[in-house]
Formats: sequence, C-alpha cells, structure tokens
Amino acid sequence: MSQIRGIFCAASAALGAACVPVPQGAGGMRPAVPVIHAGFGHLGLGGAEVQSLHFDVHAYGENHAHAVSRAAEADYTQLMMDTNLISFYQPSGLLGITDYSGPAEYHEKTKAPEWSGGVCVGDSVYVYDGAGLWPTLAHELTHVVFYEYMADLAFNPEFRWVNEGLATYEECKAAGAQEGVPFVDIFAPLRGALRRHPLSIHDLVKLVPAQVDKDYTVSLWYAQAEALVQYMIQKGGTLGFYQFLKALKSGKTLDEAVALAFPNRGWASLGDLYGTWLATQQ
Repeated sequence: MSQIRGIFCAASAALGAACVPVPQGAGGMRPAVPVIHAGFGHLGLGGAEVQSLHFDVHAYGENHAHAVSRAAEADYTQLMMDTNLISFYQPSGLLGITDYSGPAEYHEKTKAPEWSGGVCVGDSVYVYDGAGLWPTLAHELTHVVFYEYMADLAFNPEFRWVNEGLATYEECKAAGAQEGVPFVDIFAPLRGALRRHPLSIHDLVKLVPAQVDKDYTVSLWYAQAEALVQYMIQKGGTLGFYQFLKALKSGKTLDEAVALAFPNRGWASLGDLYGTWLATQQ
C-alpha cells in the first residue's frame, strides 16, 4: 500500500454497515430465504446471478459471477476454520454479493465515501471489480458473518476491535492467496510505529474510528486490532477463539470471555492477553 489512510470506515452501526478503503497498489443449495438488500442500484445490462451453498452473487458476466462465488466460498471456508464456527448456520440463509463494474458505478449506486472499496449492509456485501476486489470481499464477508453470529451484540461498541481485527485478518489472508503466500501484512509500514507506541487497552476498546480525524491514529488502531486477533487465534487456537466469541455472545465481558476461552494460556483478563502480546512486540 502506497498510502495508509483511515484504513477502514465504520458506517452507522444501526445499519450494520462497514466500509473498507480502496487498496493501493458449490455444493447443494439451502432452502431459499430472501436476501436483505440495501436498496442500492442494481447491475445494468450484462448482469448475471449465480447461487452457491452460501451466496447469491450478482456480477457482470456469468463466468465472472462464478469466479466471485468461488472466491466467496473459499473465504467463507477459511473464516470457519479460523474461528472454528464450522457448524454455524446462517439465520438469513444465502448471503448477497453485488459486484459492480468499477468505482464509478459503485460510488454512484451505494453513495459510499470516495475512498471506500466495499460496504456491507444487513446480509449483503457490495464491492466492485478492480485490484482490491478479493481482499475487500473477504473483509466484508467476515463482517456479515460476525453480525449474523453475534446478533444484537455485534453492535456492542466494545467489541468493535474484535469485529474489525478479524475482518482485517481475513483480508490479509485473501491478499496472500492472490500472491501464493499464506498471509500479506497490509500494515507492514506501521509495525515499527506500533512497537514503539502501541495503543493502550482503553484506546483499543473505546476508540471509534469514524469519529477520529487523524488517519494515522485510525490506521494504528486497525493494525493493532488485527495483530491482537491474529495472536489470539495463533497462540490461543481456533477452538479458544470460538469459545471467546461464544462467551461474548452469551453476554460475558471482554475480561470474562478471555478468561473462559483461554484457561491454559494464563490470560485471566484482556489485560493479561494484551500484556503477553505486547511482550512479543519488543
């Protein structure tokens, strides 16, 4: 990335929406359930629809629609493996994906910010063709699954860093898949600064990216959220991370969820987790 700018925007939580920036540089069908669309403009002439196990894809050209569907299913499988949500059943049925022809059509029809590369609303994702399509798709699909799994608690502001950190982690994996490697650290230029001046736990939990004017601070927040989620999954295990999400969903606090999910790691609170992660950054 040649520029780190307000890396992602969190739109109105009431809408269940989230944006990502423009990057720089099939099995059996489940019973049909109506997909909730945001009321954005439909595709024009040449639009095609393809349905798969988890997705209802609208894109230009049937071949491309199938490609988007395959990528989405691969992203979904990766997310299930990383979170151990293997048996999770989507309450809304098929998830919607609309892939516009390019930024002009995307911005015209979604009215998203000019720097946005994707947005999710309800159980649908809206993206556009371009270099950042596949990582953006993985990021936004992660948000949709997080909303579906966590239900009303998905919008607890203290869980924002978990939602964005996980979505960004999956984005980095999708970027890696494009390059034939396991992971691409999209925040590599920020890691030095993050080691020297990490955000406090208070800032990690309380900061609202959409309300911060300094793009650099927002970027650091996303970088740290991704790093902490990655650490939880890799050091605490996918089963532990699932137990963490499950505890949050049941109404536990962040401290309680960490203690319940990772009993063998010695993390009795989010502060303990943060402290052990921080020691790896020195």
